[in-house]
Amino acid sequence: MLTRYSFLLIFISLVAYAQPPKLKLGPGGFDAIDVKIPTSKPEKLVSVTKTWAVERDRRNIDQEKGYDFTDVSDNTITVTGFKKNAFFYNSLGEQFEHRIQYTMKFTFYENRYTMLFTVTQIYTDNNVPVQSALPDYFTGDGILKEGYRNLDTSLENTVNNLVQSHYDALINFR
Repeated sequence: MLTRYSFLLIFISLVAYAQPPKLKLGPGGFDAIDVKIPTSKPEKLVSVTKTWAVERDRRNIDQEKGYDFTDVSDNTITVTGFKKNAFFYNSLGEQFEHRIQYTMKFTFYENRYTMLFTVTQIYTDNNVPVQSALPDYFTGDGILKEGYRNLDTSLENTVNNLVQSHYDALINFR
């Protein structure tokens, strides 16, 4: 009986450990993350990443603009995509929703990868480009400006869901 509980505790620990770190929004955007994964050939991980993006597009998960792949090599790929309803904020009792264009730059190694998520353009819900960038929503001290309540948590949720979705694709391709 004790061995069952020991096994269960080890299994739960490994599952909890085997998740990508959560990205946190700051005035400069998001920091790069380093994620441990089971040993795989980097070329295969690049291929799985392409399949992941194409599948999201095929299922129309984000919006109708599709994906682009650049800087593709044996161990790197940059995915440019769009995310509908990426974040919202409340100001003076009104809620504003925005779409984003983003890049996810991946570098794969045999048992880990790095990923840098960058918001390259912000759009209104009607696909009109917004003239501001993420740093414009923060004070010089790195604090979210007044009038943008929920922007950070809603964008972090969106980004972390994308990162988790990609991670799940990498883990489950086997």
